[in-house]
Amino acid sequence: MPFSSQSSPRNRRAYTVLSLLLAGVAGAVNATGFVALGLHTSHMSGNMAMLGESLAAGNWRMATLGAQVLLSFLLGAVSASALLEASRHRPRGRHAPALLVEACILGAIGAWLTSTPNTREPTLMWALSFAMGLQNALVTRVSGAVVRTTHITGVITDIGIQLVQMFAWVRDGARGDGVLGVLRQIRALPSAIEFERTRLHLGLATAFLFGCTTGPMLYIQYGPATLGLPCAMLVLLVALDLSPAARPEPGTSPRA
Repeated sequence: MPFSSQSSPRNRRAYTVLSLLLAGVAGAVNATGFVALGLHTSHMSGNMAMLGESLAAGNWRMATLGAQVLLSFLLGAVSASALLEASRHRPRGRHAPALLVEACILGAIGAWLTSTPNTREPTLMWALSFAMGLQNALVTRVSGAVVRTTHITGVITDIGIQLVQMFAWVRDGARGDGVLGVLRQIRALPSAIEFERTRLHLGLATAFLFGCTTGPMLYIQYGPATLGLPCAMLVLLVALDLSPAARPEPGTSPRA
């Protein structure tokens, strides 16, 4: 499990880079999908609410769309888990198949939007939701359920919990030493191993916001070609995953 105290610093750094880049990709895809198609394709809570509201109002067209998007996200998660299971004995490149599938889907969506501007074709919404489900399941498994990259609710919740834990850590460590003890603990806070996840979650929130901001800005200016940027990021991650440096350290399990 890469984000546990048993994992090596190298593994934690590698999975931190993977998580931050994929959070940026998810933010860009989610916000760009809303600009292009009018739907947030990674927010399943909102889509579940849309399904319930549509059923209550008797709006069967929107209810059907909500159910299709939810099912697509689920199928993406199933596909990612199956791909990880199939490649779990490889010495490296275990994540490459899922990342390549996501890159191909985003590339195909970009090509479709280029050939058919201003379309609101439901198939595109299903495909984006499938890609986000695939990515979320991939990162959830490789991080030991510590990280989600396609939605930010849990990340912000964790940051709130961890801020209180940080305050308690400073208070307990400085007890009996007065102001100097408090200052000493605050200086030590950024490098404290206890709060590595806090730094990670802050990074995820920042990366997601960056993607949400730059994705629509670039889409408004350059159109569907903008989806080439997250595709390039995914291909870069595939290359890193296939590189010799990605080989597991001795004594670690190959299982994702």
